[in-house]
Order: sequence, then structure tokens, then C-alpha cells
Amino acid sequence: MTKACWAEWLELARFAPSGHNTQPWLLDPVSDEEADLYYVPRRLLPVEDTTGRFSACFLGVFVEALNIAAAADGKHVALAHEPAPIDLSPGSEPRLYGRLHAGEGATTSIDRALLRRRRTSRLGYDGRPAPQAALDELAALASGFGHEARFFADPETVDWVVGLNADTLFYDLEEDDRRTEIGAWTHYSNRLASRAHDGFSPRCLGFPGPLLWLFFDHHGLIGGRRRRRILRRIYLRSMRGTVHVGYLKAVWQTPEQCFDSGRLLMRLWLELTRHGLVMQPFGSVITNERSHGTLVEKLGGGEAEDEIWLLFRLGYSATPPASERLAREDLVR
Repeated sequence: MTKACWAEWLELARFAPSGHNTQPWLLDPVSDEEADLYYVPRRLLPVEDTTGRFSACFLGVFVEALNIAAAADGKHVALAHEPAPIDLSPGSEPRLYGRLHAGEGATTSIDRALLRRRRTSRLGYDGRPAPQAALDELAALASGFGHEARFFADPETVDWVVGLNADTLFYDLEEDDRRTEIGAWTHYSNRLASRAHDGFSPRCLGFPGPLLWLFFDHHGLIGGRRRRRILRRIYLRSMRGTVHVGYLKAVWQTPEQCFDSGRLLMRLWLELTRHGLVMQPFGSVITNERSHGTLVEKLGGGEAEDEIWLLFRLGYSATPPASERLAREDLVR
């Protein structure tokens, strides 16, 4: 194996998902078997992710993507030590997260071609239910990581969750710091998104750029109950055809637990892709304290040590547009 292997694996792993498509990682191959993993402070989300738990989660997503890419070469990629806390303080220089080691023997049989095929679908779904066998596989995968996966298909619960997600959009807009942070990663034209190679584009969000501009830069113009009802209906229309919603729940406190949750998320999302299913996380419901409390009261059965850390809808849709991605050379330190 040579350093060229890291480049090959990174070419696939760069398609891993991250919060708001920030892609906060950098890789520095230091030998054939080792590479240092860094994170970029300006690509973190300190307002919504106040504890750094989601940042650790998405670094776990990225490392697992590298691991899946390496498996076809008979290798496995893992941190050489326990995950460390994330430093959310402002800064201009990348921060070392840890050293990765590429060892002998694959730890997964997931087809690495799925890394390119996986998408977040914010399109309308076609109303077909997912096969129970697929849902059972996903639940078993989560259980193997010490997480509970629960799925709901009754229309009342599905509509309630979808509605809560829509309401949370307006809750977040009411908070200046949240609106600013989300808006910083929302591009108002597809051309701007393609130049930045990150964040949200109108094409992927399914909303015209001028409407996004109103939401984030001139949110005062969309005030009033009548206007918000209209905008809420427009947003809910994009959720048409949703049959399933679900969540992941686990003890989710230490850096190691959060990092491992990312490894699970990457595998779970690729298993969905293998079954031809798509997913859209409802991350704002989790990070917004008001909505999270409402969710737990309705569906969570209370949270003691474990908590709901991922909420999503899943189903079948047309092939969604691909999000922009940083080039491989932009992810090497």
C-alpha cells in the first residue's frame, strides 16, 4: 500500500454527508499506513451544535466512509486512539483530531460504490412503503452499535413529525444567531453553490433562490400568520408522499459515543441506498430545544441517559440532485 491509497479512498469518502454540507474535515497522509485527521473551525456549527457532539458524529461519518472505501482493498481505517472533544472556539487554522491507521483486513462488506450513489432527498416521495425486511435490517444494524432505531408509518404520526419539522424552520428563523449560521451555508443560486462546493443550493433544497433570500436576509418580510401559513404549505408540499419517519436513540454523551454514532449513520445511510431508499434528516428538530422537547414528549417515551439524536423521513423518490462537494485536493492538508 502507498500514500496513493489514501488519495483513492478520499476521492470516495469526500461524498460523506455532514451538517449543512460543511465538510469540516482535512486529511494529511503521513505514511502508507497512517494519516492525520484535522477539522476546520470555520466549518463547524457552534450555534446549533453547542457541545460539539454533532461535529464528532460527522467526523465519525467521514472516517467510516474512508473505512468502507478501504475495505475493497482488504484494509480497515480507524482512529488509533479514543476520540477527543471538539474545540468549538473560533480559529483560522485546522485543528488536529487524531491519527488514522490503515490496518490489514476489511471490517465491512458494504459496496464502496454506494458512497457516490447516496443522496439526501428533499424531493417529494412516491408514497410506496419501505419493505419491512429492509426496516428490520436497519434496526438490527443500529442495535449492533447500541442504538435503537424506531420507524413509524401511521399517517397521524408521520404528518405530525413532518409538521413539527416545518414549524421548526420558523422557530429557527426567529433566532438571529441560528438564522445567521444556517444562512451562511445557504447559497441563493446554483452557480454560487457550485463555486463554493459546499452548503445548500436552491436545486438541492427544492426552493427558488429569491425565496431563500427572503427567508434568511429579509425574514421580516415573511412575518404575519397568513404569509407563514402560505410558506408552511409550500414547504409541506415538498414532503408529499412521505410514508415513513423514524429516529435513532442512544446514550450519546462522550466523544467516543458521538464518533461511533457517525460510523453507524454512514453504514445505515448506505444500506438505505442499497435498498433503493432515500432519507432526509430533520436535524433542526433535534438541535432546537423547543422542538426536541416536543418530540420527546410525543414519541420518545422520555429521555433518561439515552436520547433521540437523529430524526428523519425515508422512502422512495426520483433521483435527487447531488450536493456540491469540495475537490479531493481541497481536503488534503
